[in-house]
Amino acid sequence: MASVLRLRWVGLAAFAVTAVIFIVFLRGRVAEAHQEHNGWLPISGNWTVHGNVVSNAHYGRGDMMLFRHPDGGDYSISAQVRFDLLFEDTHYGDAGLIIRTSDPQPGVDSYKGYYAGLRPDSQTVVLGRASYEWRLLREVKLAVPISSGEWYSLTLAAHGCTLEVTAAPTNQGPATELRYQDTACLTSGVAGLRSFYADASWRNVKISPF
Repeated sequence: MASVLRLRWVGLAAFAVTAVIFIVFLRGRVAEAHQEHNGWLPISGNWTVHGNVVSNAHYGRGDMMLFRHPDGGDYSISAQVRFDLLFEDTHYGDAGLIIRTSDPQPGVDSYKGYYAGLRPDSQTVVLGRASYEWRLLREVKLAVPISSGEWYSLTLAAHGCTLEVTAAPTNQGPATELRYQDTACLTSGVAGLRSFYADASWRNVKISPF
């Protein structure tokens, strides 16, 4: 009987040690997932920052990297975007910029804000609004096609309730522009980067007030 009790206590002790190790490991992963990178705050994804290039190597449904600057209303964010890998099993994916973003959480469209992104499968640039659900506002065919491994310039600007998007190849080819007036617009929030089912990189990210 004593030996049986001893074995039970050993088993419980082993379980407790394993549980503590798992909790410490989990806390470490959570802290790592929300660790700031030179002013950038990742919301899910596998983000790295090297010089002026920010990359996300992750098969994620709406990974975001937010720039920790004061909430703003009228400003623009611009960057050059490159698709490093598109996943064949989904046959689509996009990457781009977000503006006036608030209440971000891990998960697809789990934030409030505007998103402008490039979609290589349809060769379009899209503008949408998220409020824990996705609403497509406009989609326009790119004047110059985009493919993996090529840098493409993208700018998203918000002025009052007017949203403007400009997309252009870095070789000075013709630009694609779209403009949208959102009568029930989101008025403030931070800017950042976002990708959906695509490994992508961004460089020369700039945030400029009007």
